[in-house]
Amino acid sequence: MVKLDRFEIILSNPEEVYFAGQEITGKVIIETSEEKKVNEILLELKGRARTYWTKHSGKSRIHCSDSVPYFCEQLNTHYTSKFVATSPDGKSREKILPAGIHEVPFSYTLPKTLPSSFEGEFGFIRYTCRATCERPWDFDIVARKVFTVVGIEDINGDSEALSPASVSDSNYNIKFCCRKQGSINAQMSLERIGYTPGETITVHCKINNESQRSIKSPLIRLRQEVNYRAKTFSGSECTRKTSRNILTIEKPDVAASAQRDWEEKVLLPSLAPRLSKCSSINLQYFLELIVDQKLSLFIPIIIETIPLLSGIFTKVKVKVKNEPGNANGNVIEATQDSTESVVQVTVTDEAGNVVEEDDQLGEELEALLASRKRVRMPSSILSELYPSLPSPYYK
Repeated sequence: MVKLDRFEIILSNPEEVYFAGQEITGKVIIETSEEKKVNEILLELKGRARTYWTKHSGKSRIHCSDSVPYFCEQLNTHYTSKFVATSPDGKSREKILPAGIHEVPFSYTLPKTLPSSFEGEFGFIRYTCRATCERPWDFDIVARKVFTVVGIEDINGDSEALSPASVSDSNYNIKFCCRKQGSINAQMSLERIGYTPGETITVHCKINNESQRSIKSPLIRLRQEVNYRAKTFSGSECTRKTSRNILTIEKPDVAASAQRDWEEKVLLPSLAPRLSKCSSINLQYFLELIVDQKLSLFIPIIIETIPLLSGIFTKVKVKVKNEPGNANGNVIEATQDSTESVVQVTVTDEAGNVVEEDDQLGEELEALLASRKRVRMPSSILSELYPSLPSPYYK
């Protein structure tokens, strides 16, 4: 059996994370200590969504599944074509790979409409790259690489994500003979409902306890809900839902006949964004204020991937003149937080022309938001926007 010392796929981006529409580049590494007969080096890049589960009804079982392909690119690298040699008997030509290390480069531009990678209990959205070493009269050698795709979900073009939200409710407790024990009123509001991972949500909360009992440990909770869609063998549609708590913040008790107002800062961890371009998996998030067993509030929030332009520009280097302590009046570079790494971005108009930065950024930012300029971000920005991005895919 022919064996290779090394056969693997190396992507140019060490994070192995790409935006939809971005070019993915890499190389196939082949290392062998002696000459090997190899027919072809084949590549396949594929992306798909799949859902699957089994329903039990008595002794019968019903299998539900669905698969949605997004792309499947298969290509022959023709790398072995330059190593064609004539067999010793002179009757045939063989492709013999010389000993040493061989690098087979490749590139592929991802479609712009891809949803983000996701791994769930009853389904996934997965993107893979597979290299095959095709050998004569022997088993093929296969190398696989899974990479993460971040779909384009832009807050700047989503009016719903930029709108504020508020909710309120009350719980009237009634004792025997219709005598009121008192009421509990709760309110929760957000400045907007659209955010990206790494951002901080400011939650305005108010609890007015007019009852005769104290409220034990109210909670603020972020919950994820996933809805899967599939079909049975006969073609009938079926759905399944899962829910899990992302984070929980416990607050102090609220005494009887007391009121509490506060602002809670909730830091969003690395989460899978909404999957608006996927028909098989629907992902939702809810921010909840749980006062007691009978009173709870919730606001649905949207997790997207492209943050507000204003949030990006706070990290871009700004030229500052006549800074205190800069007696010579030299131009220096400053950031909002000197301890924070700077994200480099490029702003372009609809025609793709680069918009130059001015010294004063406030007025320009208003114009950018009004005229819907686009922001081109390099792959290195992913480590800034998603500092704890899991690899190789979201969960």
